Amino acid sequence: MFLDVRDEWPPVPPPTPLPESRKSRLGKRGERIVGLIVAINLGLLLLAPIAGSSVAHALAAAFNALHR
Repeated sequence: MFLDVRDEWPPVPPPTPLPESRKSRLGKRGERIVGLIVAINLGLLLLAPIAGSSVAHALAAAFNALHR
């Protein structure tokens, strides 16, 4: 293994801390909208041909197994 122990020249100054944001970027309404968009995307993921069909088949098989 190679270990580089050379000092960087010129020396790199230490990173300055980022200022803390006091106010969130999204309000309550914005958070709800983002949550709704995420929920819609997850719902569409289940309806997608690849993932949705396997989930639908698994649910149908489980439902048929319970009612036999």
